[in-house]
Amino acid sequence: MRKSLIFVFFCMLLFIPKAYSQARPGFKLGWNNSNISKTTLDTKTGLYIGGILDISITDYYSLQPEIFYSSQGGASNSTEYGDVEIDYLSLAAANKFFIGSNKGFHFNLGAGLDINIKNNFVNLFNGDGDDEISPFDVVVFGGIGYEFPFGLILEARYKQGTVSVDFFGADDLYEKDGSNLNGVVQFGAAYKFKLK
Repeated sequence: MRKSLIFVFFCMLLFIPKAYSQARPGFKLGWNNSNISKTTLDTKTGLYIGGILDISITDYYSLQPEIFYSSQGGASNSTEYGDVEIDYLSLAAANKFFIGSNKGFHFNLGAGLDINIKNNFVNLFNGDGDDEISPFDVVVFGGIGYEFPFGLILEARYKQGTVSVDFFGADDLYEKDGSNLNGVVQFGAAYKFKLK
């Protein structure tokens, strides 16, 4: 048993430098078309921008941790109230599954944590936030993309929130009972750099 553990440990030591050497940092930016379910709001356009770290595990699979700013919410269709604007710091991990070993067309699936920049737990604790909007969202997403050999990635995703935006159910923007969830269609591009 002990020899098996030592063998596994040495295999991991061999694998980690290889995975690290195949890690390529980069940036991503794009366009959001967001809405909040069960509300009187229309869809709202915004942007997202941030950084990625593409870690190539095999010829057919890459893990891509991401951190980015994402402008979301809903657009007002009434003179009685304004747009709902929610700015998130998004922490996510995308699993990229490639159709061929040349790493072109791929599917991506993942999950993440969206932290409300204005109404996070620190601001709410200090009395600086709006306690009607949730301080965070747990999201899942999926999409398709194409990766060019020189590092450019084009991508389309759908991101679904799982935590109600209407934190205490007190806002009159919401027309139905139940959870008011973020839904975001994203179109964008990323570029990853070669380190050597």
